[in-house]
Amino acid sequence: MVGDVLWGGRFDSPLHPVIREFTGSLPFDRRLVWHDLLASLAHARMLRETGILSTEDSDLILSGLSEILSEVETGRLEVAGPDEDVHSWIERTLVERVGEAGKRLHTARSRNDQTGIALRLYVRERLEDILAGVAGLQRALTGQAAEYRDTFLPGYTHLQRGQPVSLAHHLLAHVASLRADAERLRAAHRAGGESPLGAGALAGSSFPIDPVRCAALLGLERTFANSMHAVGDRDYVLDAAYACAMLLVHLSRWADEIVLWCTREFGFIGLDDAVAQGSSSMPQKKNPEAAEILRGKSARAIGNVTALLALVKGLPLTFNSDFQEDKERLFDSLDTADWSLAAAIAIARAVEYRTDVMEAALSGGMLTATELADHLVRRGVPFRTAHHQVGEAVRMAEEAGLELWDLDLETLRSCCPSAGDDVHEALRPDAAVAAHDSPGGPAPRRVLEQLETAEREVGALEAWLDGRPTAPIRQAHLQERLLDEGLE
Repeated sequence: MVGDVLWGGRFDSPLHPVIREFTGSLPFDRRLVWHDLLASLAHARMLRETGILSTEDSDLILSGLSEILSEVETGRLEVAGPDEDVHSWIERTLVERVGEAGKRLHTARSRNDQTGIALRLYVRERLEDILAGVAGLQRALTGQAAEYRDTFLPGYTHLQRGQPVSLAHHLLAHVASLRADAERLRAAHRAGGESPLGAGALAGSSFPIDPVRCAALLGLERTFANSMHAVGDRDYVLDAAYACAMLLVHLSRWADEIVLWCTREFGFIGLDDAVAQGSSSMPQKKNPEAAEILRGKSARAIGNVTALLALVKGLPLTFNSDFQEDKERLFDSLDTADWSLAAAIAIARAVEYRTDVMEAALSGGMLTATELADHLVRRGVPFRTAHHQVGEAVRMAEEAGLELWDLDLETLRSCCPSAGDDVHEALRPDAAVAAHDSPGGPAPRRVLEQLETAEREVGALEAWLDGRPTAPIRQAHLQERLLDEGLE
């Protein structure tokens, strides 16, 4: 062996220092150490069960891996050194502690399936963290929606006032986006639930391995169907990165609204000082910088997806070292999503809704013009004709500086001859909201339905997360289970 690399028997000279540094990944893939150690414990347990490793050797390996895992978890052991990657670091550390037996751990395994299993375990753990953040933000927004069911404001299209809605209905639209994000994140979590252990370098193994047992020990739902695909697959990485990007895009849209609504021009909300910042030169300023930065974070996540797609698009089967470049992009997406959710929750809880300003904005935009058209349609006027007649009424009201509901019946009928005696009742903003009683609409009973659905779905997500303990607890249980089953 040349130097301390795992493949030195084939080579006569040591690796060039520049190439060693260029190809090394330990500075960033060392965050996979827990997951690689867990996967190594499972692999060693399987080797023992199948008789591929002796009881004596497997006892030493399992004990050594457990000791390393415990020291890493408690911070007594630092993942650092001259090693090429975290996988090499684990093997070197194990051999230093248990001797020749440690060199047997890699039996029936390649760094190709080893890398895949560690990364899958890591992705699933981080996605659970992110899903907890999604549930937290949904809780914050649904709580506010429940509080503001009777607050009305303009709904916008093209950033122009369109029709009146309730603030609850508006907030629940963001909850619906987060629901879609949770579904994508859960799907990415499921995609990561396939164990590649046993696929080897690309062609499986000549030993009587049991990949199903490894998957079961690691809490994964299934194992691979094709060994070449297993080591060359990074779809789960792309799925996770895309789910994070979509989440960040939705957070960006919500953050943009925060920025817009706290301007003097809108004034719909105020921000607590704890989530706002000032200006270095303008003492009066109170800037929503956290929301602006949150809006900007989506660019990173989008860029990471683009980079990952470009990375894998032309790679031949099976494993290629290009895959080393997936980790920093993936890690950044996961970190950014997790951190952004924490910031979003803090911002959401610090919003003060100025309901008087919102309700004042119901005037000045002819927001119930569609209600007037619908009123005429119910009285037999074709919609396109009603649309034209109401347009004339709008122009007349604007010229007079009035709202539609301020026009007297005679004036309304000069444009809309079929207007009924009760037309003004239909033109009130609260009546307009109540009239929009179609499924998913802003009518009070429909908003209540949406609230109940959102609370039920968030509760189900939280229950799912409760059934999957946080990473350190899960690792401790798995470590204990592997050792209890593996050692006599």
